[in-house]
Amino acid sequence: MEVKILSTQCIKPSSPTLTHPETHKLSILDQFMPSIYIPMVLFYSADQNPQAINDSGIIEQRLKQLKESLSQVLNHFYPFAGRIKDKLIIDCNDDGVHYTEAKVSCSLVEFFNRSNFLSFIHKLLPNQPVWEVATEGYTTMIQVTCFACGGMVIGTLISHMIVDGAGATFFLNSWGSNSRSEFQHAFEFPNFDTPFPRNNACPQDTNVMTFCGQFLNKGRLASRRFLFDAEAILRLRAQGSSLTVQNPTRVEVVTSLLCKCTAKVFKANSGLERPTLITNAVNMRRRASPNFPKSCMGNFAWLATALMSANELPDVVIKLREAVTTINSDFVKRFQGEGGFVQYSEISKQLIETASSVALTSGVNYVHCTSWCNFGLYDIDYGWGKPIWVSGAANLPDGDTMFLNSVILMDTPSGNGMEVWVFLNEDDMVKLQQDKELLAFATLDPNPLQLTNYTSHA
Repeated sequence: MEVKILSTQCIKPSSPTLTHPETHKLSILDQFMPSIYIPMVLFYSADQNPQAINDSGIIEQRLKQLKESLSQVLNHFYPFAGRIKDKLIIDCNDDGVHYTEAKVSCSLVEFFNRSNFLSFIHKLLPNQPVWEVATEGYTTMIQVTCFACGGMVIGTLISHMIVDGAGATFFLNSWGSNSRSEFQHAFEFPNFDTPFPRNNACPQDTNVMTFCGQFLNKGRLASRRFLFDAEAILRLRAQGSSLTVQNPTRVEVVTSLLCKCTAKVFKANSGLERPTLITNAVNMRRRASPNFPKSCMGNFAWLATALMSANELPDVVIKLREAVTTINSDFVKRFQGEGGFVQYSEISKQLIETASSVALTSGVNYVHCTSWCNFGLYDIDYGWGKPIWVSGAANLPDGDTMFLNSVILMDTPSGNGMEVWVFLNEDDMVKLQQDKELLAFATLDPNPLQLTNYTSHA
């Protein structure tokens, strides 16, 4: 599939003279996160306005609307229009967002009906390695791609140094609300005044990459998507319940099933009986008391860890529940205020040392899990409807590479189901995609058009 680049420019804030700090200092949790981009790809149908298929004027108006509303919303999201100065500071110089417009000659239906369409998703993102953020680089990059059917794809890369997945979603929803001329009424303005200390002395050996570096694999990476519909999730919640956790959440049971089945694959391929270390990214906005609002920008995630050796689903659910509940309001408070830096240093050091000890003494398999459910990705509406599909994954590298075993949970368009992306070594994935226990609940690699009531005029 050929993607033709039409234009590339920088979209600057519409009112750069508005008063805001000249620099944005990263908090201790911003510094804990990896220096990578968060990829999000949103697919929009033209079906709500069939005239858009053959009317280039409508497409041009939408493209103009996107650029103007982005320029306006950047007045409030000023670090998004800045440049990365180093690992501690964003230069809020209003230089703007890297913005590309492109087109392809096929329709969305033709795109999704390709057996290998996932391998083309990276072409719908700005041309930048996702796993690398250059010093003095852009904090935000966007590509808008028009399809022959009148559909449109918005692909974004936002630096993890300034925001987490929930914050990136808030930005996209705010941009959409502004495009619909509802920004002043429908959304809170972003708040970049983090409750966590901004300390330049954070040691580099206490960040998440030091932790994850112990569990990097080398080989050929494979990805698969597993769809859990509402009925399957109900059955799974019933099967995963116990006296200890009587009403497990959909995130808990789906995560537990994936970890359980992945552990079986590790054992089958290695021939070794090893425990599995599970890390679960927890959004601390929801764990604080009172909750931090969605408008709080920056990184608010921490890793809950669970060592799993159990073979029964309810036992895995219990392990995950116990791990996540340790990140409570008291835990969040430890990172705040004058003593937050000392507490962060102690907690992060203990996290890394505990993982190292487990890995060295008994050997351990590893799976990282993160949930983007309830972020509101399927609510992002720029004025011509909500997305028919959202992808949170980018291109996979060719050949051998370093990678982490990982699981990403996402909503479906209806909000009742769950779409799960899994990234494993190719040999492990071959077995996982044939696992009968997993396939009793999930559909492998569904066509995204099956997730919504989508009909095409193309």
